[in-house]
Amino acid sequence: MKSTANSNFSKRIASCLLTLALGLVMHAQTDSLRMHSTLFGAGFANVLDSYLSPCSYTGANVRILRQTERRLKRGHGHISYLTQTDFNASLTKNPARNVKSYSGGIRYSNAWMYNFRDNKPLRFTAGLQASGYLGCVYNERNSNNPAQAKLDVMIDLTGGAAYHFTAAGKRWTARYFLSVPFVGLAFSPRYGQSYYEMFGLGSYDRNCVFANFVNMPSMRHLLTLDIPVGHNLLRIGYSAELMQAKFNGIRSHYYTHDFMIGFTKYFVRKR
Repeated sequence: MKSTANSNFSKRIASCLLTLALGLVMHAQTDSLRMHSTLFGAGFANVLDSYLSPCSYTGANVRILRQTERRLKRGHGHISYLTQTDFNASLTKNPARNVKSYSGGIRYSNAWMYNFRDNKPLRFTAGLQASGYLGCVYNERNSNNPAQAKLDVMIDLTGGAAYHFTAAGKRWTARYFLSVPFVGLAFSPRYGQSYYEMFGLGSYDRNCVFANFVNMPSMRHLLTLDIPVGHNLLRIGYSAELMQAKFNGIRSHYYTHDFMIGFTKYFVRKR
C-alpha cells in the first residue's frame, strides 16, 4: 500500500516537472540574437558513492560544454533562453591508489532567465532551469554490484552576471553563471539492494526518490572570460560542479574543478 502511494506521489511530481519544463521550452521561441559556445576542459574530480565504496576516490576529470543562448523578442527583449549540454568523464583512484573507479555522464538543460540592468556594463540574470542527468559510476573492485546508475530530472534555480569592459581597444566580457538544483526526481537503490533485485525480480523499494535542495544540496558554477582574438572570441574559464546527495541510506558526492577553453560566436538570426 505504501509502495503504491509513493509511486502515485512520484508520478504526480513527474507530471508537474514535465509541465513546467515544457512551459519553459515553449516560452523560448521567436528569438533574434544568438550566442554559441563550445568549451573543452580538464581538471580534478573527487567521487564518493557509498553504495560501491565507503572511500572517496580522487583523480582526473575531462569536460565538454556546449552552450546556446538566445535573446528573445518577447518581454521587451529582457528574456533570454540558455540551452546547455554538459558531458564529463573521470578516472579516479582510492586513497591507497590501487583501485580505479570510472565515472561520467551527460546533463542537458534549458534555462529561461530575465535580464536586469540591460544595456548596462554590468548585467544580472535570474530564472528557472529544467535539467536532466544520465550517468554512472563503475568500481573495478566490486563483483556483485560493480556499477551505480545516476539519473535525475530537476528544476533548478539559476542566476548570473555579465560585465562588459574595454581593453586594448576591444570589448571583453566576463560572465558568471550559477545553477542550484531545487526540486525533482532521482533514481536510487536502497543500501544493500542489488540491481538484480530491482530489475530481475521487480522488487521496487522506493527507488524513485523525491529530490530537493535538502537531500540533494548541490550547485554548479561557471566563470568565463571572452577575449577578442582577431574576428573571433576566445573563451577561457573555470567550472566547478559540486553535486551531493543522500538517498535511501546511500551517500554520494561528485566534486569537479575544471579549467575550460574554447570559442564563442555571436550572430543575429535572420527570418
